[in-house]
Amino acid sequence: MHDIEEAKRQCDLFVSEMKDNRPNCDDAGMARRILEDLARRGEPTGRHRARLTWWCHTDGSLYKRGTPIAEAICLALYSRILPRES
Repeated sequence: MHDIEEAKRQCDLFVSEMKDNRPNCDDAGMARRILEDLARRGEPTGRHRARLTWWCHTDGSLYKRGTPIAEAICLALYSRILPRES
């Protein structure tokens, strides 16, 4: 882990930007889960890390706004953008 406080700031920004991205969808859920993981465990679970990597590598126009913030979260946590996980 690199910079937990920066990761938390970026997660908060992601939630703020993506919470109303689509009606009836929680596009901010990934960042909420990572914040919960950081508070509880000090690091994201494997499942939530995988969701983060999907956001980092998305190409859907509805989601592009969240991609740079997801990359910033990944950089803060891992000092690099991880490859997309399944």
